[in-house]
Amino acid sequence: MAKDNVLTGAAGAYYVAFRLSELEYAVGLTTYGTRAIDISVANPDTKKSITIQTKTATNAFKKRKKDKPYWYWRVPASPPEPHESFFYTFVDLKGGFPETPDVFIVPSGELRHLMKDYDEGWCGIYKKDQDSYFECWNVIRDALA
Repeated sequence: MAKDNVLTGAAGAYYVAFRLSELEYAVGLTTYGTRAIDISVANPDTKKSITIQTKTATNAFKKRKKDKPYWYWRVPASPPEPHESFFYTFVDLKGGFPETPDVFIVPSGELRHLMKDYDEGWCGIYKKDQDSYFECWNVIRDALA
Protein backbone atom coordinates (compact mmCIF):
# COMPACT_ATOMS: atom_id res chain seq x y z
CA MET A 1 0.00 0.00 0.00
CA ALA A 2 1.37 3.44 -0.93
CA LYS A 3 2.24 5.88 1.83
CA ASP A 4 -0.50 8.47 2.36
CA ASN A 5 0.94 11.79 3.57
CA VAL A 6 -2.47 13.02 4.71
CA LEU A 7 -2.86 10.00 6.99
CA THR A 8 0.71 10.42 8.28
CA GLY A 9 -0.05 14.02 9.19
CA ALA A 10 -3.33 13.06 10.81
CA ALA A 11 -1.60 10.37 12.89
CA GLY A 12 0.81 12.97 14.27
CA ALA A 13 -1.90 15.51 15.05
CA TYR A 14 -4.10 12.92 16.76
CA TYR A 15 -1.15 11.64 18.78
CA VAL A 16 -0.33 15.16 20.02
CA ALA A 17 -4.02 15.74 20.80
CA PHE A 18 -4.06 12.49 22.78
CA ARG A 19 -1.02 13.55 24.82
CA LEU A 20 -2.51 16.99 25.54
CA SER A 21 -5.82 15.43 26.57
CA GLU A 22 -3.86 13.24 28.99
CA LEU A 23 -2.61 16.49 30.55
CA GLU A 24 -6.28 17.45 31.07
CA TYR A 25 -6.47 20.25 28.53
CA ALA A 26 -9.43 20.91 26.25
CA VAL A 27 -8.21 19.98 22.77
CA GLY A 28 -9.76 20.67 19.39
CA LEU A 29 -8.47 19.46 16.04
CA THR A 30 -9.15 21.75 13.09
CA THR A 31 -10.67 20.51 9.86
CA TYR A 32 -8.42 19.24 7.10
CA GLY A 33 -7.00 22.07 5.02
CA THR A 34 -7.04 24.72 7.75
CA ARG A 35 -3.97 26.87 7.14
CA ALA A 36 -1.25 27.02 9.85
CA ILE A 37 -3.28 25.62 12.77
CA ASP A 38 -3.89 21.93 13.40
CA ILE A 39 -4.78 21.95 17.10
CA SER A 40 -6.33 24.47 19.51
CA VAL A 41 -5.65 23.85 23.18
CA ALA A 42 -7.21 25.50 26.22
CA ASN A 43 -6.72 25.22 29.96
CA PRO A 44 -10.23 25.14 31.49
CA ASP A 45 -8.86 26.40 34.82
CA THR A 46 -6.94 29.46 33.60
CA LYS A 47 -8.98 30.10 30.41
CA LYS A 48 -5.69 30.51 28.48
CA SER A 49 -5.31 28.98 25.03
CA ILE A 50 -2.65 28.21 22.45
CA THR A 51 -2.54 26.96 18.87
CA ILE A 52 -0.28 24.30 17.39
CA GLN A 53 0.85 23.38 13.93
CA THR A 54 1.94 19.74 13.79
CA LYS A 55 4.51 18.38 11.35
CA THR A 56 4.81 14.61 11.11
CA ALA A 57 7.29 12.30 9.45
CA THR A 58 7.99 8.60 9.45
CA ASN A 59 11.62 7.90 10.33
CA ALA A 60 12.55 11.58 10.71
CA PHE A 61 15.83 10.68 12.46
CA LYS A 62 18.87 10.64 10.17
CA LYS A 63 22.21 9.35 11.33
CA ARG A 64 24.79 10.38 8.76
CA LYS A 65 28.43 9.37 8.94
CA LYS A 66 29.87 12.78 8.02
CA ASP A 67 27.09 14.96 9.51
CA LYS A 68 25.78 15.25 13.03
CA PRO A 69 22.72 13.06 13.70
CA TYR A 70 19.43 14.97 13.45
CA TRP A 71 15.67 14.78 12.95
CA TYR A 72 14.11 16.79 10.14
CA TRP A 73 10.65 17.74 8.83
CA ARG A 74 9.18 19.72 5.97
CA VAL A 75 7.86 23.14 7.03
CA PRO A 76 6.41 26.15 5.22
CA ALA A 77 9.18 28.02 3.38
CA SER A 78 7.65 31.23 4.79
CA PRO A 79 6.26 30.28 8.20
CA PRO A 80 3.65 32.43 9.94
CA GLU A 81 4.87 35.21 12.18
CA PRO A 82 5.94 33.93 15.62
CA HIS A 83 3.59 34.46 18.55
CA GLU A 84 3.92 33.50 22.22
CA SER A 85 0.78 31.36 22.02
CA PHE A 86 1.72 29.56 18.79
CA PHE A 87 3.77 26.35 18.84
CA TYR A 88 5.01 23.65 16.52
CA THR A 89 5.02 19.99 17.42
CA PHE A 90 7.28 17.81 15.33
CA VAL A 91 6.33 14.15 15.45
CA ASP A 92 8.50 11.23 14.39
CA LEU A 93 6.34 8.15 13.93
CA LYS A 94 9.57 6.15 13.67
CA GLY A 95 8.76 2.80 12.10
CA GLY A 96 5.03 3.05 12.80
CA PHE A 97 2.89 0.91 15.07
CA PRO A 98 3.78 -0.45 17.66
CA GLU A 99 6.57 2.15 18.08
CA THR A 100 5.76 5.09 20.37
CA PRO A 101 6.17 8.35 18.43
CA ASP A 102 8.70 10.99 19.48
CA VAL A 103 7.40 14.54 19.93
CA PHE A 104 9.46 17.73 19.83
CA ILE A 105 7.77 20.92 21.05
CA VAL A 106 9.06 24.18 19.58
CA PRO A 107 7.82 27.71 20.35
CA SER A 108 7.09 29.45 17.04
CA GLY A 109 9.76 32.07 17.73
CA GLU A 110 12.45 29.39 17.50
CA LEU A 111 11.42 27.86 14.17
CA ARG A 112 13.55 30.10 11.94
CA HIS A 113 16.61 29.17 14.01
CA LEU A 114 15.90 25.48 13.35
CA MET A 115 15.58 26.17 9.61
CA LYS A 116 18.91 27.96 9.18
CA ASP A 117 21.07 24.91 8.41
CA TYR A 118 18.62 23.38 5.92
CA ASP A 119 17.25 24.05 2.48
CA GLU A 120 14.21 26.29 2.29
CA GLY A 121 11.13 24.46 3.52
CA TRP A 122 12.94 22.16 5.97
CA CYS A 123 13.85 22.37 9.63
CA GLY A 124 15.91 20.07 11.77
CA ILE A 125 16.79 19.38 15.36
CA TYR A 126 20.31 18.11 15.99
CA LYS A 127 20.68 15.27 18.45
CA LYS A 128 22.90 17.51 20.62
CA ASP A 129 19.94 19.95 20.96
CA GLN A 130 17.20 17.38 21.56
CA ASP A 131 16.92 18.12 25.30
CA SER A 132 15.66 21.62 24.44
CA TYR A 133 12.64 20.24 22.55
CA PHE A 134 12.16 16.48 23.04
CA GLU A 135 8.98 15.74 25.02
CA CYS A 136 9.13 19.27 26.51
CA TRP A 137 5.44 19.40 27.41
CA ASN A 138 6.39 21.87 30.16
CA VAL A 139 6.66 24.59 27.48
CA ILE A 140 2.95 24.14 26.76
CA ARG A 141 2.08 23.79 30.46
CA ASP A 142 3.83 27.12 31.15
CA ALA A 143 1.99 28.86 28.30
CA LEU A 144 -1.35 27.62 29.63
CA ALA A 145 -0.67 28.24 33.34
